[in-house]
Amino acid sequence: MNSTKKTNKFTRFLRNNAALLLLIFCVLAIAAVVLAVTLTNKPAPSIPDNPVVEKPDDGDKDPDPVIKDKVKVYFAKPLNYTSVGMEYVDGKDVLFVSNSTLGGYCYHKGIDLIATDGTEVASMYDGTVLDVKNTFEMGYEVTIDHGDNVIATYASLNDIQVVKGQNVKKGDKIGVASTTASNEFMDGAHVHLEVTKDGKTVDPMPYVKGEIFREVEQD
Repeated sequence: MNSTKKTNKFTRFLRNNAALLLLIFCVLAIAAVVLAVTLTNKPAPSIPDNPVVEKPDDGDKDPDPVIKDKVKVYFAKPLNYTSVGMEYVDGKDVLFVSNSTLGGYCYHKGIDLIATDGTEVASMYDGTVLDVKNTFEMGYEVTIDHGDNVIATYASLNDIQVVKGQNVKKGDKIGVASTTASNEFMDGAHVHLEVTKDGKTVDPMPYVKGEIFREVEQD
């Protein structure tokens, strides 16, 4: 009996509210359709017509650097000498040498390359003339900066062919051997050669013998 009454009440509710229920159903259906369309028609991401591809920064380096070969360029003897007069004093093994002109022993910072008077004297390496002067003790002197902190002084010269500030090449004539060095007059015609490296006096003979070289790039 109770079950029949409940059924009749539900039936009456549906019949009395049919329009409302239909409206609610339509609203829910429309909402479901709109949601489905929105999810299925999501626009694809846009792609530019001309995408820009950035390359990693390479530091503006040359992609194909030119590697040049290096060659050894040796120092050359400054003249064709016949013998060595007074030798280099290193202050350790050799303290003094005999100087026949001064009649005693002296400290000698260079070497004396004996040659015939007038023998051509050339630059041992490329460089720049730092000074040209004439002194009573050492006669005409030419000082050349040969680079890499190597400076050579060619003394007891004559017939000077260079001036201060001039650039010279290896083998260029700078003067001739002579007896203008009064302190070494008795040795005859020669070139008194001194070399400094990094501001310190060194033995010039390895330069004269062509034992010193530099590696330079070949054009």
